[in-house]
Amino acid sequence: MKAKTIKRLVSIGVAIFLMYVLVFTSLFESVEYRVQDAAFQWPGVTHYDIMVIGIDERALAKFDRWPWPRHVMAEAIHILNSDPSARPAVIAIDVMFSEEDRLSPEGDAALVAAARSYDNILMASSFVIGIDRDTLSLEPVVTGIDKPFPTLLPYVRHGIVNGIHSNDGFIRDALLWERVGGERVYSFPVMAAKMYLRMHETSEFVQNNAEMYLRFTGEPGDTGNPGCFFMFSFAEIFEEDFDPALVQDAIVLIGPYAIGMMDHYQVAITHGAHMYGVEIHANTVQALLEGMYTLRATPLLARPVIIAIILLALAVGELLKMRHSLIAFAAASVSYLAVALYFFFLQGLVLPLFAPLFALIFIAIYQLIYSYVLQEIEKSKLRKIFEKYVDPKLVNELIKSGEAEANTAGKKKDIAVVFVDVRGFTPMTEALRDTPEIIVQTLNEYLELTTDSVFKNGGSIDKFIGDATMALFNGFVPLEDYVYRSVKSAWDMVQGADAVNQTIKEKFGIEIGFGIGIHCGEAIVGNLGSEFRKDYTAIGDTVNTAARLESNAKKSQVLISRDVYDLLGDRITASSIGEVPLKGKSIPMELFELTGVK
Repeated sequence: MKAKTIKRLVSIGVAIFLMYVLVFTSLFESVEYRVQDAAFQWPGVTHYDIMVIGIDERALAKFDRWPWPRHVMAEAIHILNSDPSARPAVIAIDVMFSEEDRLSPEGDAALVAAARSYDNILMASSFVIGIDRDTLSLEPVVTGIDKPFPTLLPYVRHGIVNGIHSNDGFIRDALLWERVGGERVYSFPVMAAKMYLRMHETSEFVQNNAEMYLRFTGEPGDTGNPGCFFMFSFAEIFEEDFDPALVQDAIVLIGPYAIGMMDHYQVAITHGAHMYGVEIHANTVQALLEGMYTLRATPLLARPVIIAIILLALAVGELLKMRHSLIAFAAASVSYLAVALYFFFLQGLVLPLFAPLFALIFIAIYQLIYSYVLQEIEKSKLRKIFEKYVDPKLVNELIKSGEAEANTAGKKKDIAVVFVDVRGFTPMTEALRDTPEIIVQTLNEYLELTTDSVFKNGGSIDKFIGDATMALFNGFVPLEDYVYRSVKSAWDMVQGADAVNQTIKEKFGIEIGFGIGIHCGEAIVGNLGSEFRKDYTAIGDTVNTAARLESNAKKSQVLISRDVYDLLGDRITASSIGEVPLKGKSIPMELFELTGVK
């Protein structure tokens, strides 16, 4: 048998062996996970609005035993919400309250009263795992959900806290939602992010994917480590010098932070060290807020990639000289790693790493051994073949990673900001819940009206947030007399809403109107956001103040700031409603109700 034929047969055997162990078995699954952990999990900067309050040894010592009487958590909720102008956006409690405390009903009553007093409470729920009796399978399935106990449930939101464990026990993926009994139930972090962003719906990614690969940002530990989330003990809430302003507008995650509470896990970023469940939730919330949406490559994609690399590597080994083969294998390894990083960071896709790189190394070693053994036999024939092949240096140019577009630098500009929100939209959705198409059609009519009014007066639509609209004047495009134009657009909206309202009232007996806030001043305008998700928008106190004015506006009311009023003078008619305290502002602002535009 010819040496070339022998080598081809051996190469076929190598290909079958590699495909079997790397593609069709889970022999190296754990190794694959660890390689991905090392390549993809990099600590970063934690979100300043995500805070962890740990039920740690200090807290356990303060309140003697666990579980605590429920009035303790009720009191913590009251303290965190004690400053009306500096409340947290979300208080997410990673503790199960699924059953009533029959030994202490007064504790339940205190917890219910606390939850009823505020709208920022998120509680934990968990899956009930059992066997599907309708099938012959003994595979565990989700049969139900343990929710907060019945008298507490109406006053809180809840989310699933169950984690997704890899076969080696690590947590590398995050649950986003699960369908239980025909109902889509969202996870604890997704609900926290929704409450923080005041979203009615989740992003398209979350809607389409029940889970995602979790890109950890924060490491486990206390705030002494810059790679950790801001964290303090639950016991500190009850100290006299605790300042509720510390948690203003934040996502506050309360959860076990002691080894004895059995809520710690091995995670991808720690390479074996444990992380508490509340920190895992914090990382998941950050990934959602930053738009770091990442999926694992499905077997339908991953398997062909591995098989193609095995076959191509063996083909290169057949066609190139050994020296050139090694260069090609090294170049292919570096190129594949670059491609994997590109897809991970810029496309949100986790490709297999260990299997392709192991295949390349294994085949390179195989080529070295076989070349050494059969060097004299194959020498003359291989030379003839390799002389006809292209320069292997070209391999370095086969796969190139893309470059992100350069960021547009932020600029300080004087702008006018208009926030518009539909008043009465929630009652309408409840009344028309059986006809979602009418709800969407009606909302679109209102958004069409706001858009037309803004565009007609030279402004720009920054974004739609549910049934709300944010518009900028002199923000994206230079605009003369932009403050007047912003007020004129708001007045046009109020006037135009009458026609739409008349139709809705005749059909459904519901009245809807706009609440509008307008402020002007300096803001930063530019391409803002994370490396993974950007928006060309405006930020700053001017934007925040306009939003606060809108939140104070009643139906069909336009509130403008003193700055806007002073600039426009007798070009408008408006009446002062006095000084109004605004959330996030230490000093009340004088506001004016717009009554006419000249």
